[in-house]
Amino acid sequence: MDRESSDSGPLAGSRGDEPLVTPARGDEPLQEPLEAMAMAEPPSRAVRLYRTMQRWADAGWANSVVFGWGLAQATFVPGPVDLLFLPLALAKPQHAYRLAMVAAAGTILGSVGLYWTGTLAFAQLSGPMASWIGVGAAEMSRMQELLDQYGWLAILASTISPISTKVTSVASGAFAVPFVAFVAALSAGRLARVFAIAYLVQHGGARYVARWLKVPP
Repeated sequence: MDRESSDSGPLAGSRGDEPLVTPARGDEPLQEPLEAMAMAEPPSRAVRLYRTMQRWADAGWANSVVFGWGLAQATFVPGPVDLLFLPLALAKPQHAYRLAMVAAAGTILGSVGLYWTGTLAFAQLSGPMASWIGVGAAEMSRMQELLDQYGWLAILASTISPISTKVTSVASGAFAVPFVAFVAALSAGRLARVFAIAYLVQHGGARYVARWLKVPP
């Protein structure tokens, strides 16, 4: 009796000695996504900026932002003229041409304001404000020479070159460049610039940036 009971007891060397709870194979894959999430790097600044631009474009006030920056930059705020237009166009390339028109409208309106400032109140444009927008005596004298020599071509060149459009606008008003000629040359240059950018955005630029950032376009 004792031998039989010892052979059939719970401590006997049989298959019943195997662990009652074994890890299921189905539990193992659950650890992989958790490890991947833990090891994933946070989004870079460029990706975060890209996502922010997409949210701004979807919010419906991208036009106001682009127009407001164009107006401010063309009058008194230093900075790249395409600072907001280009990132928003890259984030939403289907809106690129519309944003181009809005950006051009803001910058043209701001430059027209400076033209009339030069016409009506150039003598009063001095001190900190003149220094802020770069309208000093030396800059005005150089721009007068360019306008006398090249006329409307100098205005056109200022929209697509390092020549300051602010100085060009004030000088055009101060030195009696015909208003129609000023607006025509300014508009041609501004529109050519923004539409060229919009074309590049829609024909590969946006896809290249999305691929570089590894985000869906």
